[in-house]
Amino acid sequence: MRQIAKYAPVALIVVATVAAAVFSAHSSGSSASAASATTTTAPQTTGFYLDMGASSSLGFQPTGILNHNGHRTNTGYANDLLFLESLHGVSLALHQVGCPGDLVQTLLNTKANDHCYSAPQTQLTKSVQFLQANQSETGVVTIDLGFNNVRLCLTPDVPNESCVAAGIAAVKVDLPKILAQLKAAAGPQVHFVGLLYSDPFLAHYFNGTAGPDEATESLDAITQLNTVLLAAYTAAGVASANVPGIVDLDNTSLVTVPNVGTIPTNVEETCELTWMCYSTPFGPDDHPNDAGYSLIAQAIFAALPKL
Repeated sequence: MRQIAKYAPVALIVVATVAAAVFSAHSSGSSASAASATTTTAPQTTGFYLDMGASSSLGFQPTGILNHNGHRTNTGYANDLLFLESLHGVSLALHQVGCPGDLVQTLLNTKANDHCYSAPQTQLTKSVQFLQANQSETGVVTIDLGFNNVRLCLTPDVPNESCVAAGIAAVKVDLPKILAQLKAAAGPQVHFVGLLYSDPFLAHYFNGTAGPDEATESLDAITQLNTVLLAAYTAAGVASANVPGIVDLDNTSLVTVPNVGTIPTNVEETCELTWMCYSTPFGPDDHPNDAGYSLIAQAIFAALPKL
C-alpha cells in the first residue's frame, strides 16, 4: 500500500483556504489560456458527441441550496470538449444521456426504473438506439462509468474495503457487456473514450491525525478501480482518458500552500479541482469544478484521434 506523506494535519478550519488559494492561481492561468485562443478556423468536420455516464457527465456542481445541492451545468467536460474540437475545425452535436447515480448494473437492468429512465429503457438502450440510427456519421462517445460503484464506499471517513471490492467486481463483470453492445451498434467512424478517475476523497487528508491514512486508503481504492477500467477498455479496443495523469493523482511530493501548510501535491490538486475542500453550503462535494472539468476534457481530447 502506497503511503501519502504524513505531516502534521492541517486544522479543518483552514481547509477551505486550500481551494481559495490554489483555485485562484489555476483560474488565472485558465483565463490566460482561453484569451490566447482567439484564432479559430471554420469547422471542416461535423459529427455527434454521445456523452454517457452519471452526474459528472452532465457537469454537475453544487448550488449551495440546502437539500438540493447539485445541478447540471453547461460548463462540464462535455461542453469543454466541444470547444476544444471546434478549435481544430470539428463541430460536434452534443447528446447527453447520463443519469445521476447510475451504476454499471443500472445500465444493464431493463426491468427496473432509475432516476432518469423507465423500464425497459435505460441509458444503454437509448445509447444503442442512437448509435444504430447514426451509423454513417462521424462521432465521439465518452463513457464515464464505474465511479458510482465505489463512491458510497469512500464517502465515510474510513473507506469500506468490502464495499469497494464488491463495487469493483461489478465493474469488472458488467462494463465489458456494456462496451460490447455499444461497439456493435456503432458505425466505423465512431471513436470511443472511457474515462479513468481522479480521487476527490483525498480531501480526507485533513481529517485530523487519521486523515493521511484515510486518504491513502481512498487512493488505493481508486487505483484498483482504474486498473479494472483500463483493462476493460483495452480489451474492447476503447481508448482511455488519462484523467489520473493530468491531475497528478500519484504525485505525493510535498507542496506548501499559503495559510494552510505543507501537503501532498495530489491533495492540493483535489482541493483545486473539486468542491471537496469547500465548507457548507457548497461543500464538501466530490464533483469537479470548472477547472476540474476543463482538465478532464483535455484528457479526453488527448485520447481522441484527429477527427
